[in-house]
Amino acid sequence: MTYTYHCQCIHLTLLFILGVWVSQASSRLLNEQSMSARHEQWIADHGRVYKDAEEKERRFKIFKDNMERVEAFNAGADKGYKQSVNQFADLTNEEFRASRNGYKRQSSQVMSKPKLTSFRYANVTAVPATIDWRKNGAVTPMKDQGDCGCCWAFSAVAAMEGINQLKTGKLVSLSEQELVDCDVRGEDQGCNGGLMDDAFRFIEQQKGLATEASRVKVL
Repeated sequence: MTYTYHCQCIHLTLLFILGVWVSQASSRLLNEQSMSARHEQWIADHGRVYKDAEEKERRFKIFKDNMERVEAFNAGADKGYKQSVNQFADLTNEEFRASRNGYKRQSSQVMSKPKLTSFRYANVTAVPATIDWRKNGAVTPMKDQGDCGCCWAFSAVAAMEGINQLKTGKLVSLSEQELVDCDVRGEDQGCNGGLMDDAFRFIEQQKGLATEASRVKVL
């Protein structure tokens, strides 16, 4: 009697463990299928094309890791903002940095040179604690540099657009493409990185910069 009861307990325990394992396995399978469907939808939304099945599988794993990281962040304590998925969701952090961080730090020799300027602030005490230049109409809508490593050009152009609006009262979108195509002196090398300083020098030499509307953007 005792032996039979003992065997029944063992069987029930094994059945419980097996049931939990099957449930977890099913949950993982459903999650994998759901993630695969989300990846397919993301591919369609962003027009992504992979060279072969191996590349697609590798990108799916990266996409899945990034999605899980985003969902874990959003499920955690409120940090004042939420993360979401964009066109970079199948890139690793290293790939994203390599394709976007085109800024070239100046050498210590160049950085150590004293910079003289005649500019003086009219009143450095009467300034607000914060300022949002978007509300002042000095910032153009967000732009996308795509896969071109030309953050230097976008930074320089954004500064030019802002100062032009402050001086003239008109917000005009200027051409990053002109800098990428034509400014090839110094450290500025198109999609291979550059410096805002050299971009400003180019604009000064050219007596201005073309508008975005007048120059087709291809980058």
